[in-house]
Amino acid sequence: MMKEHALDIIGSCVDEMFLAPGRLIAYLQSQRNMDWPSYMREISFYHEQDYVNNPAAFFTRPVNAPDYRIETQAPYQDGIYQVISFPSHYEPGNPFVRGRYLSYRENRTGYLIRWAHGDKPRKTVLCVHGFMMGSPGEAERMFKIRALFAKGLDIALFIQPFHWKRIAGPRSARRIYLTLGDTAFTNECVAHSVYDLDNSFSILRQLGVDEAGIIGASLGGYIAGLYACLRSEPKFAAMMVPSLSFLRPMSPDMLYQRAPFDSGWRTYARRAADFHSPLNFKPLLPADNILVVASRGDKICPFDLVEQLQQRWNLSRCHFRTGGHWLVFDKLRGRVWYEFLQEKAFIAD
Repeated sequence: MMKEHALDIIGSCVDEMFLAPGRLIAYLQSQRNMDWPSYMREISFYHEQDYVNNPAAFFTRPVNAPDYRIETQAPYQDGIYQVISFPSHYEPGNPFVRGRYLSYRENRTGYLIRWAHGDKPRKTVLCVHGFMMGSPGEAERMFKIRALFAKGLDIALFIQPFHWKRIAGPRSARRIYLTLGDTAFTNECVAHSVYDLDNSFSILRQLGVDEAGIIGASLGGYIAGLYACLRSEPKFAAMMVPSLSFLRPMSPDMLYQRAPFDSGWRTYARRAADFHSPLNFKPLLPADNILVVASRGDKICPFDLVEQLQQRWNLSRCHFRTGGHWLVFDKLRGRVWYEFLQEKAFIAD
């Protein structure tokens, strides 16, 4: 146990190194000029609509199945690689950020990447990438696409809003999804992720896929967990080192303390920023169909929140690794993930 604890500390130290530039960026973001009356209107919307008490009501479904097109198709091992695009008609519910949100034209097109055997529709794992990730190459490494493909599965990758081709400019532009303290914009990003996951499952059904499960990592784990609470379509949900609150580790308090309001306002603002956390929901999927893998030393997606999730969701398939978010010292994730897929009859023993 002492050795594992020491390795957890080492993993935590590596996470802190990764967090250091982010903390500087967060500090600089917290010093931006603010129109506080406008900001108050933006966050008050979520209280006035009672989403803070009834968070499921915040999320909308597409009215119609999307018209998709295959932009790219190329050989992949003994199958095919496809880039599928579709129009994303998500309209932010918050009228005070709607115009700003919709001004990003690239974000109005959604993308679904697919690695398929091409012979027939197969059981599919739908992957949801993390914050600042999103390119197919990154996802191929993160989710071990080749290994899943070799086991007979088809794999798809959902591109989250403001990632990959969904935003112009340098890689750093993706940060807009989680700009410190930009509560209303981030809330609409989360709702948009769920909306376009609906579109992605709809496209898979149009392609003949009858059985699909979902796996997400970090921010993708947040969205996968949330989706398991809002929709019953996935056959399973796997959450790898999941984020469970956007209030940590980068607290918006450094921005809130500049506001010309009383101290009680911070609680008001934090509730508007955190109502869609998976911790505030109960899953629609059976607990046996949910897998969580977390790291005890994780400082990016704090481990204590995963412990809370385990208790609130009554999870039996919750596994804890040695190390941190980026540096781990065991192969637990791969072992329990493939065992989970076997038990769900997605891959052979």
